[in-house]
Amino acid sequence: MGKKVKILCCCGAGICTSNYLREEIEDRLKEEDLSKDVVVNLCRVTDVEETITGGNIDLLVTTVEMKNDYPVPMIRALGIMLDEAAAKKALDEIMDNVRKIMAQ
Repeated sequence: MGKKVKILCCCGAGICTSNYLREEIEDRLKEEDLSKDVVVNLCRVTDVEETITGGNIDLLVTTVEMKNDYPVPMIRALGIMLDEAAAKKALDEIMDNVRKIMAQ
C-alpha cells in the first residue's frame, strides 16, 4: 500500500458543509476499507492556500467554486449535497482520485 492520503474539505466557513462532506467521504472510505489510509481535514475557503502550502495535502474537495488553481487535484463535490445520484458520482470521483494518489 502507498502513502497515507490527506484530503482537505473546504467550504465557505469551514464548519457545516465541509463537515458534512467529510462525514460522507469517511463513510465511503469505511465501506471501501480505505479509512485507515486516508486523513480528512476541514478548512475555510480563505485558508485553503495556506493549508495546502503548509499541510502536505493530496486532494482538495470543495462544495464552492474556487477561483485559484492549486498544486493538487481539486474536486467540486457539491453533488454530495444535492441528491443520491449526484452524491454517488462525486464520491466515486473522490475514491478514484484517492486510489490514484495511493498508487503513486
